[in-house]
Amino acid sequence: MIKNAVVLGLIFSAHTLAFDLENTYPTTEIKYLDDGTEISVPFHVKGEATSAVLGLVNAKRAKRFLWNDGWKVVTPKCDGKSSGKGIAAFYTQKITESPAGAYNETVATFFIQRRNAPDLDLPCPSDLNSLEAQVNYAMAAFTTINTANAEKQSMGLPHDYASFNFHLMLDNAKAVEAGEIWGYPKQLAQVDITLSENTHRLELAKKNGKPLLSAEYQRKIGTNTSLYSVGDNVVPSFNLPDDSKIPQLSGVLASASGWILPFVGKFTIHSPKSITTRFLRKTQFTPIAVLEFTNVEGVALPLYDR
Repeated sequence: MIKNAVVLGLIFSAHTLAFDLENTYPTTEIKYLDDGTEISVPFHVKGEATSAVLGLVNAKRAKRFLWNDGWKVVTPKCDGKSSGKGIAAFYTQKITESPAGAYNETVATFFIQRRNAPDLDLPCPSDLNSLEAQVNYAMAAFTTINTANAEKQSMGLPHDYASFNFHLMLDNAKAVEAGEIWGYPKQLAQVDITLSENTHRLELAKKNGKPLLSAEYQRKIGTNTSLYSVGDNVVPSFNLPDDSKIPQLSGVLASASGWILPFVGKFTIHSPKSITTRFLRKTQFTPIAVLEFTNVEGVALPLYDR
């Protein structure tokens, strides 16, 4: 398996990398929640783990969840014709430090491109029966996206290929309110993330306790490597808090000891009665691989200026 590569702004390294996100992205502004809690911008977090379960979805159905004009679902082709598939990621985050306190969170997202951007030469998502093929497909797809964004990234400009973060569920009311600074559509929920030596487990439920989703996968069965991710997130335009901004921002995740894994586990949707689980069920989300950032550091930068 590849041990040194750059994938969707992800640097995989066989050697331990040093990260200093606090000094690289210093605080430039302070915002205040209703109760007076200070929220620093950029928003820095540290956590036990951030996990991205990568999977394929029905692109036509995913389009129904893309509410922003000027974008379309990234859709790989097979023999010059649409595969009908999109690429999605379901994130879980076990955050231990942030300006809003500790929280557990899920993020539903899929990859999009500007309508005027060239279609990417992505690999065809066929013949993914083996675990190695699934991991290699995910890495190859993200390498293509990263390469396409390289010029804009070097200039500090909004990317043409990004993740559409359309629904987040978390268990900290202050973190929900803090998300409004960027226009993140966050919803209070019960989010239980349990990490053991060999298993990652999630139990997601509505605020009233009604189960929505259960997931678990085997840890430490892939490549152990340093990970550094830089990429753009797009949020729903109807949530935009400032008309002088666009609904797009850059985000960074870093781990000195992360993992690239095939998805070996269970992913069970109990109820479609949340935007997240409705998307996962209707698009027939099929997990294929996992990026796990252990002892993670992250930062959400300010929204880009219009």
